[in-house]
This record gives sequence, C-alpha cells and structure tokens, in this order.
Amino acid sequence: MWKKELLKNKLYALVLILIGLVSILIERDGTFFIFALMIGIPLFFAKDNWIM
Repeated sequence: MWKKELLKNKLYALVLILIGLVSILIERDGTFFIFALMIGIPLFFAKDNWIM
C-alpha cells in the first residue's frame, strides 16, 4: 500500500482533507469538506499515480 511513487497521492489527499477540516472550524459549514472527501479518499487509496 505504501509504494514510493504513490506517496505524493497520499500527501495531496491528506492535505486536501485537512483543508476541508479547517474550513469546518472557521466557517461552521461542511460543504467543502464533503467535496474534499469525495476527491481525497479515492486519491488516497488509488493504485495508480494521479499526481505527476
């Protein structure tokens, strides 16, 4: 699961999800967080490199 070439995918996914969490704390609205999860979760578990 932790292939070296997929590490950038996982980092970008975690950053995207964390930005979504920060938006919940600041604005008290989870809309961006839901969209961030829709992109971040598949990106985290992807078996192909999506980030060049």
